[in-house]
Amino acid sequence: MANANGTHPLGAADYAVFSVFLGVAAITGIYHGLAKGGQRTISRYLLADRGVFTLPVAMTLLVSFVSPVLLLGVPAEVYVHGGVIINSIFGNFILYPIMAFIFVPVYYDCKLTSAYEYLDRRYNFVLRIIGACIYIFQTCCYMAIVTYAPSLAIEAVTGFAFWKSILITGIVCIFYTAMGGLKAVIWTDVIMFFVMFGTTIMVLIMGSIRAGGFSYVWQFNKEHGRLNLGYCPIDVTERITLPNAIAQSAFVKMSLWAVSQTGVQRFLAAKSKKQAQISALLNLPFFGLIFLLACFEGLVLYAFYHGDISSIYSFPNSTDGPEFDSGSMLEPLRRQPPNYTSPDQILIYFISQEFGNLPGYQGLFIACLFAGSLSTVSSGLNGLSAVTLVDIIRPFRKWRHKDQADIKSQEEYDTRLSKILTFIYGVVGLGLAFLASKLGTLLKMAFSLFGALGGPLIGAFLLGMLWQRTNTRGILMGVIVGALLGLVMCVGNFNHQDNLEDSFGLFQVSFYWYGLFTLLVTTAIAVPASEIIRHFSPAERDKQVDPVLLLSYVRPKQYQTVGKEAERDEMKTNTEEKK
Repeated sequence: MANANGTHPLGAADYAVFSVFLGVAAITGIYHGLAKGGQRTISRYLLADRGVFTLPVAMTLLVSFVSPVLLLGVPAEVYVHGGVIINSIFGNFILYPIMAFIFVPVYYDCKLTSAYEYLDRRYNFVLRIIGACIYIFQTCCYMAIVTYAPSLAIEAVTGFAFWKSILITGIVCIFYTAMGGLKAVIWTDVIMFFVMFGTTIMVLIMGSIRAGGFSYVWQFNKEHGRLNLGYCPIDVTERITLPNAIAQSAFVKMSLWAVSQTGVQRFLAAKSKKQAQISALLNLPFFGLIFLLACFEGLVLYAFYHGDISSIYSFPNSTDGPEFDSGSMLEPLRRQPPNYTSPDQILIYFISQEFGNLPGYQGLFIACLFAGSLSTVSSGLNGLSAVTLVDIIRPFRKWRHKDQADIKSQEEYDTRLSKILTFIYGVVGLGLAFLASKLGTLLKMAFSLFGALGGPLIGAFLLGMLWQRTNTRGILMGVIVGALLGLVMCVGNFNHQDNLEDSFGLFQVSFYWYGLFTLLVTTAIAVPASEIIRHFSPAERDKQVDPVLLLSYVRPKQYQTVGKEAERDEMKTNTEEKK
């Protein structure tokens, strides 16, 4: 029996599907928590013993960043603003090759546990702490939003209380992440990969049929100017255009995929450097496909709610059928858009109204949303525990000269400590998720800061890997200036959002440009500053950079084989294991 707004309440089959999904996630954590003697070393708990194959690494990379922000937000963006965001896919052709051929080789040769160890070894401890703190702040906020936002949308449409969704996400994530470590996270992500892809494809196919077919959806959106892919005004204040969609996809995402612990930890868990590189490149088709599917869902929604569907419903005046706009019999029949409070709710409304009568269908879609939340939150928890232990606790312990304990007992202690940190960060994430409704615009501003703060970090990593003349003081100047300028842009935009057109020009720049803009500013400051410092400081001129911290192509010739011998030994070991 449908509700007054046409939505259908969750039935027994929906709860059954949803429960099975959560049960599988929990069992995966229990299995990997107990298998092979359990999670007793940091290498096993945080890096899965660096023994994960290519395809699982590629899958976990994808689902770690495919949250409900994409599953609900992208269809809503296309429905409201048109298809110009589809251009973001071209940025992937910049992002993933840079990840595979610049970042991954250096990370793997350095044998890192944390991404920010690189900043310490290449520059100094201050930059390491800056990078770690930015990651902790960003990840805690992101975990809150990917837990709260879908829970609120589900409650608005189905009536399933948002606090229940938040508790379920938090408890399940904390349990299987703390119990099974990175290996449990990866293999749960593999399951979620198939859940998300399968459900998204099913929704798209059935939704397209309900809207009138693929060809009708495409043609209707084309005739109404929704496929504005070539929209390219010379105006950096436009919200989204062809150039800034590409810039956002390449450089804001780079701060998440290439220089955050969440992404780097997965590369380091691969069996070899080559497998890690292939995993990064596989996300070019993987992410491109799920992104395009989500975009097409937005086109389906627009065609369904704004197109002529008189041929779809034979009895439009039936009291059991959907409501239509009243008007002349000569006018096309149109389905009334749902009375949503946020565009992110529209896809859930569509599924509940049109397919909620099918047993288990809503449960499967909610499981898909929870798959996005669980994968993102569990990856965040594992990354947060790694960064806190490796970048903050261990250096502090070393400084205090209290690291003289037996290595084995220290490893076991740190593994237990990592599990405790996972639990603590899980509770913090739950608390922030419940506070999200109270924080409101503060959280919105926090997410605007990610692009602004991510650009300078990307600059620090890229210049460190590609240009050996970069020095600590030069890069610090660049990072500080770039970050401060990004903060000024964010705060100015936030404070003048009601009268943005009358504000200072820098405040009007679209947030899609923040990542690239702050990266360029950081580079423009760091490069000349480093050269000036080298000119006046003989110590900087004579300072030698460890060649393993540079990309192999820019290392001095005598050091270009650094890392290759280790890789050959690693391949030999893998071959012997297979035998």
